[in-house]
Amino acid sequence: MKDRTFEQNTTENKRGSTENRVANRRSRDAGAKLIFDNPILCAQFLRGYTNLEILKNIRPEDIEDISERFLPLWQENRDSDSVKRIRLHQVPGTDTLYLIAMIEHQSKVDYDMSFRVLRYMVLILTDYAAEQEKQCKGITGTKTFRYPPVLPVVFYDGPGNWTAETNFP
Repeated sequence: MKDRTFEQNTTENKRGSTENRVANRRSRDAGAKLIFDNPILCAQFLRGYTNLEILKNIRPEDIEDISERFLPLWQENRDSDSVKRIRLHQVPGTDTLYLIAMIEHQSKVDYDMSFRVLRYMVLILTDYAAEQEKQCKGITGTKTFRYPPVLPVVFYDGPGNWTAETNFP
């Protein structure tokens, strides 16, 4: 759909450095997308709105956008969704967290959202396991192997309150 297409433009500012801008005909999508696509704003969001101890010291340089790895795998045209790999500091047992940012500007609540989140999580963790196997054959079959946490964030901007399940039963 043409109105859901994001175009990444690189422009030169007055100081001669380049900056990225998102062009989108749906301004609400573009505004939320800018928060998660900009490492500085994303880090501020994670520190200020998630209330999770492991994210209190997140810096912009700890955030890597890996959305491109998953876009072809998603069944829906979800160009506003993004996946970030976040490097954690001083967290026992893990050094990585994955963030799924799903932006929902709809006229009604999506009651299938928890299942869509689950599908995204399975894709991300399957990719993580394959990555670990490339580094060390057989690692996923060991007792000490652990999957990293995945934090799904659904940004809903529809009318009324979100009334769908927030947990997968």
